[in-house]
Parts: sequence; structure tokens; C-alpha cells
Amino acid sequence: MFCGTFDAKGTELEIGAGRLRIARHGEVVKLVADVEQITYSGREALRRGQEVVYVTERAVFRLTGQGLILAEVAPGIDVRRDVLERMAFAPHIPRDPAVMAASHFQA
Repeated sequence: MFCGTFDAKGTELEIGAGRLRIARHGEVVKLVADVEQITYSGREALRRGQEVVYVTERAVFRLTGQGLILAEVAPGIDVRRDVLERMAFAPHIPRDPAVMAASHFQA
């Protein structure tokens, strides 16, 4: 399991009343198609039978044999604007993603 922010450099979040709102998106996109160096291989972990989960403040992704799946989103998030348009590739969305518990977003 990897935990971190969805993007970087200037992200501003508003959290409260059981919701998350992205007041300002960060300038640095972290979910990119290609990287210079691999320090951890999710594909190798899957091959070894390990579960691969990426948790951010706005979305949870699971890596499967079919690729990266958008599994959960924070309440208040617009999936297209706040997640999909902020990624350099498209994750699989086999169904509506689950909504994270509103209790995680109380100020």
C-alpha cells in the first residue's frame, strides 16, 4: 500500500462537513505514463501475488492484471475534473467507484 498526495506543488484542499473540495490543483502531476527510474514495480508485486493499492486524499487505486482501477473517491470529488483530467493516462473504471467514508473528511 502506497499513501501520498494525488498531485504536488500548490495543492489546496478544503475539508469539512464530510466532504473534500479541491480549491487549487497542484502544478505537478504525479500519475504519469512514463518514469525515468523504477524504484518499485507494481507489476512485479502482482506477479509475486502481492496486492497493490495506491491511496491519495481524493482517490484509491488498485492494480490488477487488467491495469490500474479507480476503486474509490472522496465525497465531494468530481471524478472527471478532480481525478481523470489530472492524470496522464486513463485508469479502468469498471463500475462507479465507491465513495470513501464521510467521517474521514470532518474538520
